[in-house]
Amino acid sequence: MFSFQNRLLHVLSLDVRQSLQPFLTRREFDRGERIENPPDAIESALFVEAGVIAIIVSVTPTIDVEIGMVGREGMTGTSLLAGVSPALFTAQARTEGWAYEIQADALMAVLRQSEEFQARLERYQNWCSLQTAMFAASGRAGHIEQNLARELLMMHDRIDGDIIVATHEELGAYINARRASVTEWLHVFEGEHWIRSRRGYVEITDRPGLEGAAGDFYGAAENAWFNMLAKLPPNAIAAQ
Repeated sequence: MFSFQNRLLHVLSLDVRQSLQPFLTRREFDRGERIENPPDAIESALFVEAGVIAIIVSVTPTIDVEIGMVGREGMTGTSLLAGVSPALFTAQARTEGWAYEIQADALMAVLRQSEEFQARLERYQNWCSLQTAMFAASGRAGHIEQNLARELLMMHDRIDGDIIVATHEELGAYINARRASVTEWLHVFEGEHWIRSRRGYVEITDRPGLEGAAGDFYGAAENAWFNMLAKLPPNAIAAQ
């Protein structure tokens, strides 16, 4: 039996996990790799075991906007759940990592056979809508320091350890801000001893400080995951 770090798989009952296991294969991904690329067909879904994948919508040829983030709490390929095969959004790896991959036809076959699996993934899809709403609210109403703090916290949630590999330019692209503004606010965060910023990475040293900086734009979706997805069937393993 596989050992799952992916929390979405982890909360499934033993029967469902056993039905999935024959179809799961290990897939590694590199930092910057495109997992889904519109309008190409989505051929598989990834249940992330390690690493971070961003969900991005291209507004113009030069402007990409992040609308979601996937780590070991979730999966890519959610459009398949609605019967949509062409990718609607780009899924791009923020870090290197690996996932359990299941081909689209196998995923749909297990969904047809298991009401529990279908219900759990529908809840996950609803949770993704909440996460996207929080991205939209932060982008529309949040100040740059709130957006930057939220981005760092969300990435910190999905990595092992405290070091986030990202340049100032990349962080600016993630939150649609100028590199100079990101650098300025990282200096402020460092002055508050919330982070240590070095060339090519940011180390988180004080999460509560960052959470205070993010304000109400961080936490709602994160807390909702457990309410929506971690209510377990009797023979499931609790999410850690």
